[in-house]
Amino acid sequence: GAFSQYLAPTVVNQLVDNPDFLKLGGERREITAFFSDVAGFSSISEKLDPEKLVKLLNDYLTKMTDIVLKYEGTVDKFEGDAIIAFFGAPLKFKDHALRTCLVSVEMQECLDTMRTGWRAQGEPELFMRIGVNTGPAVVGNMGSLTRLDYTMMGDSVNLAARLEGVNKQYKTYTMISESTYQQAKDEVEVRELDLIRVVGKREPVRIYELLGKKGKIDETTKQILSIFNEGYELYKRREWNKSSDCFEKVLTINPNDWPSLTYFERCITFQIHPPPCLAALVPILRHREIE
Repeated sequence: GAFSQYLAPTVVNQLVDNPDFLKLGGERREITAFFSDVAGFSSISEKLDPEKLVKLLNDYLTKMTDIVLKYEGTVDKFEGDAIIAFFGAPLKFKDHALRTCLVSVEMQECLDTMRTGWRAQGEPELFMRIGVNTGPAVVGNMGSLTRLDYTMMGDSVNLAARLEGVNKQYKTYTMISESTYQQAKDEVEVRELDLIRVVGKREPVRIYELLGKKGKIDETTKQILSIFNEGYELYKRREWNKSSDCFEKVLTINPNDWPSLTYFERCITFQIHPPPCLAALVPILRHREIE
């Protein structure tokens, strides 16, 4: 009964039939962690009376949670407007990274539809940032003798939370790590965004913007992606002039393509003040940015 509050009914039924699947306490497991947050929610909440705010938030959380459960994910917890979930526990399945990516895509599509309705009613429109990472974590029942949560812990979980926040730097909405991309790459369309350093980790992390399901992006996005990728390769070769031309070309197609604007501005700066080495191009991600 407790698990039915945050697990898909199909998963609950399997646990009833096979209770050994649920290990009390913690166990190390590879999972995919999911963190989402509503952009600018504090400002939105200040403009609404409590009743409207609660209704707006509940409608949003219900629709998003239904998508998590559709793919047999586990809802860890809600923190205000934030949704924390994971895939691959308590039941194991090999495609947890892909499932999390598909959930993220469907959530953004669903939210786009919801915004149309809110716009028609004169209500505030919500935009959601998502961070996803795949890796080892400790999953299990944790807490006190009187209150337990089935939750996740570990560095891979922290990275997913940080990626949700780093969307702000590139003005993107769904960001996944290299480890997630490698397991889901045959089924999703992405844009490589950058190589970042996370404080406390030796190796930098390659990050990607999740664009959609494989073969499901429109022609304009394909065109932008082709030009952006060319500019990105030139950027990595420190060819600032040619690289900036590519990003500028993208911005003539879509002035609101913020990753291209980010790189265009970097290239202009580096033409005047070139970085001393390739390592200096890698941004440092120090913490999860929380609004």
